[in-house]
Amino acid sequence: MAEVMSQVLDYSKMKRQASESESTRQIISSSNGSTFTCGQVAEIQIAGNQIGGTFMDWQSSYLKLTVTNNDGAAIKLADTGGAYNLISKIEVLSSGYTLSSIDNYNKLVCILSEMQLSPDYRNETGDLLAGMGYDETAGANIGGTSIAAGAKKTFALPLHALPMTSSNRYWPLFARDNLRLRITFSSAANATIGAATDAEVSMSPVELVSTNVRLNQQSFAALNQMVGGKYTLVCSDYRNSTSSIAAASTTFVANTAFSHLSLDRVLFGFFGTENTALADSNGNRDFRNLQEYSFVINGSHVPARKIKVSATNGAEAFAELANCSNALVDVHHIGSSNRNANYLLEGGAGTQNDNTGHFLAGINCESVREHGAADSVYSGANTLGAVTQLEGTFSAAGDACNLQAFSNFTVMYTLDTMGNNTWVPIS
Repeated sequence: MAEVMSQVLDYSKMKRQASESESTRQIISSSNGSTFTCGQVAEIQIAGNQIGGTFMDWQSSYLKLTVTNNDGAAIKLADTGGAYNLISKIEVLSSGYTLSSIDNYNKLVCILSEMQLSPDYRNETGDLLAGMGYDETAGANIGGTSIAAGAKKTFALPLHALPMTSSNRYWPLFARDNLRLRITFSSAANATIGAATDAEVSMSPVELVSTNVRLNQQSFAALNQMVGGKYTLVCSDYRNSTSSIAAASTTFVANTAFSHLSLDRVLFGFFGTENTALADSNGNRDFRNLQEYSFVINGSHVPARKIKVSATNGAEAFAELANCSNALVDVHHIGSSNRNANYLLEGGAGTQNDNTGHFLAGINCESVREHGAADSVYSGANTLGAVTQLEGTFSAAGDACNLQAFSNFTVMYTLDTMGNNTWVPIS
């Protein structure tokens, strides 16, 4: 076998200078008004038909909004999601196509924050950006950001979970039409802890702070020739499905209608305090005496043998949750799903740190996974046109709740500048 030198002795590999380009920071205000209250919709237009070679860096862009409390008493944005609690739905549209649409966006961000963010991150960066700081003292009130009566607070929110943000590629802005970013704000009872009404919580201004990159024309011409005028991005997106579970139920079969070319994983939790003004409506998840569960595609169970869980066996469910993130052996994947040892909390009121539940289940649907690879293969289940369901049993009856399920799937976007020059999604 031929001997090789260590990479530390390979002097041919080095950073290379990028082609000439210009980076700009733009602030795009909402186009349908300047002040919004809970329950209303803000729309931001990202201009299309820009000079060829202009791209948006979604990973370096964020939503900026200032929240004002017009109630006579303080309100709180609960720590699990912070200011993300204010957003119930987020959509990206262009040329008559819905490029992405995520209902219960606030719940999804709460789920992902507990799966992926360490306590230190949430108490430092997460607190400064989104108000996610929390207190683990037993019996203490839920952490987060308090806004006093008549006071205001500004937040800068990276748009996690959007497919544009998940991509490691810049997003071309020279398509024919605008991108429309639509943000539906939650009710005050859902988004905040306190007694404020929808009209008493306002957001103004609502802005997208966008980082754009523009190549010089020579570099853009070379790039355009290399891709043949066709720009394709493979991204990760989410969809939501909601089902009701009655208090007396000891089984559930929830129709999810997850129809995707590549369904990578399914995440779900039981929410019993979704619109409770004094509780963490989006971060409190009930264990609800769950006993076993699986995902069903046209009658076939995934996995074939249902996942078991109980008050004395949280390990199996959590192992499968870690597996669907390719993180079972990743010692750097910290998360905060077992705060106050409440991963298996039954019937928590969600009003204090030690009565807020954090149970979450995940089911992997990929057949091939490349661990640690940023750009690898996608191999999720093809559920196009299929009947898809979440199925499980409870060991006993429990509180009435909503089952909130999220599909995480691979989606492809194509922009053919030699054709109609509009974005076309394939999912």
